[in-house]
Amino acid sequence: MKEPFKLILISTMDGFEHEIHHVQQMFDEGLECFHLRKPKFSTRRLEDYLRKIGSRYHPRIMIHSHHELCLSYDLRGIHLTSRHRKKRVLINWLRYHYVKLRRPHLKVSAGFHTLSEVKEYNGRYDYVFLSPVFDSISKVGYKSTFHDISLRETIAESGNKVIALGGVTEDKIIPAMEMGFAGVAVLGSVWKSKDPVDRFKLIQTKCRELVTT
Repeated sequence: MKEPFKLILISTMDGFEHEIHHVQQMFDEGLECFHLRKPKFSTRRLEDYLRKIGSRYHPRIMIHSHHELCLSYDLRGIHLTSRHRKKRVLINWLRYHYVKLRRPHLKVSAGFHTLSEVKEYNGRYDYVFLSPVFDSISKVGYKSTFHDISLRETIAESGNKVIALGGVTEDKIIPAMEMGFAGVAVLGSVWKSKDPVDRFKLIQTKCRELVTT
């Protein structure tokens, strides 16, 4: 059986109550991986967000900050930002390694913006985001600059599963798959939609169709 083409949803940077309602609905519809990215949230506020999501869905959630919450909640894993990856930020580095020591089976992801980064950290993570693969929807003027041939070669040689991020809509699913990506991550195309859940379901259907074709 062909491995499923991954579909990952990334949260908005500051949404809360209304967003949680939609996320719950998307989990109910089969969302398998949700990246909770709230850089301005305190530990307490991020924990409040987690508590309002059914605990049965916690194993599908990756958190981008306050990684120590993985010790209190049965989360899928942690995402490392460029700041986390810099060892000179000692407290972040030590906290990450302490969490991994206590929970060695946690998934770890990272986000990159250049092909050289994908090559440098080859095989180090369970999967990595590369962006913007297409012109961004959530960030005006944030356009893709990747050369198609170099992009395909880097993905093919990577020891990581590379996920396309940036400008992903339902019509970009097949192009992303043809480039060699293991999946896509959606953000602006869902959250800027009039009905985020319906838009997610449309993209989800397109991803699922790749398994049977």
